[in-house]
Amino acid sequence: GVSSAAYPPKSWRDFRPTGRRRAERGKSVMRPEAARHQDTGLEDLDLASPEGASTGLPGARELYDRWEIQQWSVSGVEVVRDVPRLAELGAFTRRELLSALAELEIGESCVTRTLSALADHAPSTADQLYLCTQLADEARHVQFFQRYLFQAAQVTAADLEPDGALGRVSGYGRVFEPLLREFTGRVRERRGEPAAWYAALVHYHLVTEGILAAAGLRTLRTQARRYGLRALDEGLTNVTRDEARHLTFGLSAAREGVRSGYADVIGGTYLEGVDLAARVLVNPAKRATTPVIGAALRAHAANLSAQWSVAHARMVRQLALVGLRALTTTAERVWQDSMTAAFTEYRGVWGTEHPVARALRLSML
Repeated sequence: GVSSAAYPPKSWRDFRPTGRRRAERGKSVMRPEAARHQDTGLEDLDLASPEGASTGLPGARELYDRWEIQQWSVSGVEVVRDVPRLAELGAFTRRELLSALAELEIGESCVTRTLSALADHAPSTADQLYLCTQLADEARHVQFFQRYLFQAAQVTAADLEPDGALGRVSGYGRVFEPLLREFTGRVRERRGEPAAWYAALVHYHLVTEGILAAAGLRTLRTQARRYGLRALDEGLTNVTRDEARHLTFGLSAAREGVRSGYADVIGGTYLEGVDLAARVLVNPAKRATTPVIGAALRAHAANLSAQWSVAHARMVRQLALVGLRALTTTAERVWQDSMTAAFTEYRGVWGTEHPVARALRLSML
């Protein structure tokens, strides 16, 4: 056995993306003259130079304009063309893929139900109009994930319910959904009081979308291409472009909040979110598959740690972009402590190591 003190065998800060990938375009209907307005995707926000933290981010009006020219249709993505390829996947691969898709669907459904509070009490008319476009985006994402899960993967709606096969093991559904409801509810109760609005923005845009969804989307897009799931890749590329706009709005609004005297609220809420995000990624309540064969364990743990490295890099990068670089060391410590606690909790619940913890102990990563 390994004591809890042995977790993690090396710093979680060592988990960083190993390559720089260019963002792929989706199959959206876009006018040629609008190409200069295209978002480059969530990946490029990670690759921006440190100096980017002192330059301007697109504001709500420009993001609204981008939304108008970056439309896509769920019905235009023929999800059933992936049915043959899904049928060829091994049981383990299929289970992990569907679990990741379900996690995104559950998250998108939650944010769709709660975003209106931020729109209703937005600081400006431009912010309000933009957030209305985001609400439409989120509904479209729910439609895409449900259509793919139901029509291509043969998952049922009952599976996604809180007590369903996929819903009951959702880290986001168990940890973040109640929190997001609480914070957006507070925005309404306090009639848009700025501190409450910025706190909800942080949980919604910077943590839920900027850390968790961004990491999940990148991992899923990699898997879709690896397994030849062309419809899934097309849909995820479109979703990613939408999420890039959402995250950009959140970064811009949070930066304005920091400049307007709400740095303590934004920073404190972000650190709370980082703590929870790391726990959601490990998800101690869900028993992870731990391959017995060494090569399989190494590959599985590497896939998980790669996703976590993306989340970690985004967590750090966002602090610089919103003007809270001074919190980086604290955020790193919160992240590592949360990971350690989550692994300890996992061992307590399941009586065994998490596969990533085991791979680290065996020097496989």
